[in-house]
Amino acid sequence: MTKQETAMQDPYERRALLLHLGDVLETVFCLSQCADDYASIGDAVKGNDALAGFTLLGFVDDKMTPRDFIRRATGAFFVWPKGLLDETLNRPMLANTVKHDLFADNAPGWDAYVTERRNDVPWFGEDLPDTAVSAAPAHEAEPSAPAPAPTPAEKRGAKAASRKPSRYATWPWPDKPSDA
Repeated sequence: MTKQETAMQDPYERRALLLHLGDVLETVFCLSQCADDYASIGDAVKGNDALAGFTLLGFVDDKMTPRDFIRRATGAFFVWPKGLLDETLNRPMLANTVKHDLFADNAPGWDAYVTERRNDVPWFGEDLPDTAVSAAPAHEAEPSAPAPAPTPAEKRGAKAASRKPSRYATWPWPDKPSDA
């Protein structure tokens, strides 16, 4: 595919990934409504007809607890909104967070998930860095010492920085016409 063809496909691929993100959020919400009623994702899908339609639940380890799925899914996808708005997509990052957080030690599930995603986004899951497989989410909070109180100069700098225009103010939409 040429660079021009790739650029033409980009908005459609971003849209497909945003729609998938919406499906993931819906899955997390619906599962959260009954998470305490089931010991595993497999039990939840078998016991709740409404959950059977969420394809993502069919790819993850069916022994995973609903609460663990909710924690891992939010960790896997919370970077997507900003990532999908970046001018240049960090394709490996989008896939790697999902692979690491939801599919650690579940290669068959990951492969099935990638195959399903590639129906809409042909490059999804390509060129991922080799990472150590771990059951711990990639975005797990680490305990740290409390941050020192900012100095008055730091407070002024933070206030000035907050007035900077967002880098997303115009992209991918055209620049606003100037009032010249």
